[in-house]
Amino acid sequence: MKKSFFFLAMAAGLLAACNSENSEKKTADSTELIAEDTTFTATKPAEGNSTECYAYVKNRDTVSMKLNIAGEEYTGELNYRFFEKDKSKGTFAGEMKGDTLIAEYTFDAEGMRSVREVVFLRKGSDLVEGFGDIEEKGSKVVFKDRSKLTFGDAVVLAKVSCN
Repeated sequence: MKKSFFFLAMAAGLLAACNSENSEKKTADSTELIAEDTTFTATKPAEGNSTECYAYVKNRDTVSMKLNIAGEEYTGELNYRFFEKDKSKGTFAGEMKGDTLIAEYTFDAEGMRSVREVVFLRKGSDLVEGFGDIEEKGSKVVFKDRSKLTFGDAVVLAKVSCN
């Protein structure tokens, strides 16, 4: 009887130890799952903040851009000064999809505030502005079909040092 009791006590002790281990493991696994949950975090971790500056100058036309990058957030200032045309000055906010910056540009021109979509394709260290058919949606001007944009040599912003 003592042998049976001893084996029974030993089995109960082992079972309790296993259950205790599993309980701790479940807690550790749960913590691990919570730590790996990316529901509320960026899909591309921020590698730090940076600022890049770009400029286009041809004859008497100039375009300047100050691009602030914070993780997946792309914001900045964009200014157009085309000779004998109204200048526009404003800010933009958008995202990089592959090698293409797609942003909403809010600017002042002719005494009015407007919003339009802008798209720039990264080619090496340059940003090339995309052009295409546009339409008005609500109070914004957007491209009808981004897949049909052309990225010629009309406005090529070269990387410059920020002042």
